Amino acid sequence: MNKCPYCNTSYEEILQTGFVGCAHCYAEIDELKVAVNSLYNGQKHKARRK
Repeated sequence: MNKCPYCNTSYEEILQTGFVGCAHCYAEIDELKVAVNSLYNGQKHKARRK
C-alpha cells in the first residue's frame, strides 16, 4: 500500500517532508515498513525499565 488509509499520507510525502503522517503509517505503508526494518535490522524496541 502506498498511502495510509487513516491519514492519506503517501510514502513519497514522507520522503519529501521527513514526517510520518500518523502512527498507523508504520503498519500500513509497505515501503515504510521495509525502510524502518532495515534501519533497525529487525530488532524490536525495548522500553527502559525502572
